[in-house]
Amino acid sequence: MCTLARVTTSSVRQRRTQQTRQRICDAAKELFLAEGYAASTITEIATAAGVAHQTVYFAFGSKAGVLSAIVDTEVVGDADAVPLLDRRHVRRIKQIADPHKRLEHIVAATCDITQRVAPLYELVRSSAADSEVGDVLDRHEDQRWQTMRAFADMLDGELVSDMGVDEAAERLYALLSHEVHWLLVHRRGWSRARWRRYVVNEAARQLLPPRDEISVSGR
Repeated sequence: MCTLARVTTSSVRQRRTQQTRQRICDAAKELFLAEGYAASTITEIATAAGVAHQTVYFAFGSKAGVLSAIVDTEVVGDADAVPLLDRRHVRRIKQIADPHKRLEHIVAATCDITQRVAPLYELVRSSAADSEVGDVLDRHEDQRWQTMRAFADMLDGELVSDMGVDEAAERLYALLSHEVHWLLVHRRGWSRARWRRYVVNEAARQLLPPRDEISVSGR
C-alpha cells in the first residue's frame, strides 16, 4: 500500500510539473510572437503563465531554455517525450514499399514540421545575435540534419545512380529548409499547397529514378 501511494504521488507530481511547463511554454510562445523575443521578459512570461518567475528559471534555466523547449514541442507537434524518429507515423514510413510513395510521406511529414516551426524559426533567426539563441538555432539545425539523414537512409538502395545517402540527405536538407519555405511562401506569395507540391516533385526528380524506370528494373 505504501509503495502504491508513493507511486501515485510521484505520478501526480510529474503530471503537475508537466502541466506547469506547458503553461509556461504556451504563455511564452504567445508573448514571443506578439512582442518579440528580446522584448519579452521572464517576469512577463511567469505572470502570463500564473507562476512565480523563479519557477520559470527552475524549469528551463533561462529565457532561451524556454524558447528551445517551445521549438522542440513544435517539431514533434506535442509535449510528449517521444523523439520524432520514434513516432509511430514516422516508423510506418519505413514500411511503404513504393519508394516514390515513401518519399512523398517523408516530405509531407517534414513539411508539417516546417509549417509549425516557421513563425518561431523567424523569431529565432532574427534574435540569433544573442549567443544563447544562436545556440538554440545551431542545435535545431543539427537535429534537422540528423532527421534528414535518417529519412535519406529510408531510401538507401533506391536512389538515382551514383547518389549516396549523404548527398540525398543534403538535398532534402536544402529543399525542405525554412529558408526555401520563407522565400517561396512569404516573399513570393506561394500558397502552402503549391510549396508542398513543388518540394514533393523536386525531391522525387532529384533523388529517385522515374517510376517507369523503377518498374522496368524491378521486373
